[in-house]
Order: sequence, then C-alpha cells, then structure tokens
Amino acid sequence: MKGILVDASVSASWFLKDEENEYSEWILDQMQSERHVFVPSVWLLEITNLLFNAQRRRRIDRAFRDHALGQIPRLSLTMLAAPTMADLAALRHYSDKHQLTAYDAEYLRVAKEQKLMLATLDGNLLAAAQREKVHVVALI
Repeated sequence: MKGILVDASVSASWFLKDEENEYSEWILDQMQSERHVFVPSVWLLEITNLLFNAQRRRRIDRAFRDHALGQIPRLSLTMLAAPTMADLAALRHYSDKHQLTAYDAEYLRVAKEQKLMLATLDGNLLAAAQREKVHVVALI
C-alpha cells in the first residue's frame, strides 16, 4: 500500500475536540511523520459541512469554525482529483451493492482503484471495504 485514504469520520476529531479518539490521533501522527495521507475531493465539502453544522448546533462558535477552516490547508494531505463522468458507473455499483451514500461510494472507489489503505470509523463503509477486499487501517 502506498498510503492511507482518510474519510471525514476519522478526520472530524482533528477539528472537534469532543470527537477525539486514539484511531484518529494515530492517523494524524502518521500524517505528521510524513506518511502519505490522501483524501478525495469530497472530503473538503464534508469537513466544511461538518464545521458549519457544528456551529449551527452551537457545538462551536463562528470564530472556532473559521479558525478550523483556516487549518485545513496546513494539513499534510494530498487531495485527489474529483470523480469524472466515467466514474459514475463505479459509484452507482458500489452504492447499490453496499447501500452506501455517493460520498462513501467515492471513498471506496478511490481506495480500491488507487490501492490505498482506507481509514474510516463508519461501520457501513468499513464493512463494504472488507467485502471489496480493500485494505483498511485496523482499529486500535
């Protein structure tokens, strides 16, 4: 495996302290020790939405949200290209086969096609990855 693909369920704790966990911290340590960590382009929208919703629900204030958004470019992540029209068939396939959202189907597609280890705390995505024989970062 040439790197780790991280989904929003893992990286949420990097921004919301009440979601901290050892698994996510280990992934962050890997990234800081120069291990290649990747995210699909949808990740940016998911994390941004997570922070907007956290502010709306009064878990964080606007200043915290804006600070967190400002930290995203500082992360040592490689953002992969957005899916193309040609990728829609694979997204539909994974979504139908495993009852995944389009977002999670994209994580699965990218991990499988790029031969990346998948880091997720999402039970449905984890099960789908295992059925598709995608290597996953084991829970600590």
